[in-house]
Amino acid sequence: MKSLQSILLWVLLAAVAVLYVLHFSAGKKATEPKASTVVKDSAGAELPQHIKVAYIDLDTVQKYYEFFKLKNEELEREKNRYDNQIQGDLNKLERDRVEFLKKGQAITQVEAERFQQEYQTRYQQIGQRQQSMQGQHLENQSRAIEEIQKKINEYLKDYNKAGKYNFIFSTQEGNPTLYYKDTAFNITTEVVKGLNDAYKLSKKQ
Repeated sequence: MKSLQSILLWVLLAAVAVLYVLHFSAGKKATEPKASTVVKDSAGAELPQHIKVAYIDLDTVQKYYEFFKLKNEELEREKNRYDNQIQGDLNKLERDRVEFLKKGQAITQVEAERFQQEYQTRYQQIGQRQQSMQGQHLENQSRAIEEIQKKINEYLKDYNKAGKYNFIFSTQEGNPTLYYKDTAFNITTEVVKGLNDAYKLSKKQ
């Protein structure tokens, strides 16, 4: 679903922006003329002089990561269910209006005023239900994004526990965080495979 993909992308973009700053500042330090300069972190440990990076393609993750597809389908079904409920209520309201008007000149002033009041009340109630459903849908969407991001973060932390990479970026067609990328550093396929293996294992537990 486009909205879920967009929100997930922007959540990841926030982290990537920080990583870019760190990446280029570290690169600047590494190229300073003083060869004897040793860069250390806040704990005093030496930092690597050569930054090792990789990236994952979010379009591929969204297309092949089974857990993402599951959450996407759940949200689509929920949205369709909510839309159908509201549309059904509106259709019923319209049928009742048409049925009432069939009485024609037999409708009294009192009946007309009563029906108008009832119609407005029901219409407002439908609007309130729609707002409530939309709010619930947004909450479920946010929860799904958090679950997806948590699983990706946890897997990448385990995937990179040997410290193979200093940074792992993300990229997406139309919303690139990397404007140039050497595909030799594309680890998406193995990451997606690992994510799906971990997801299948979690379903068996």
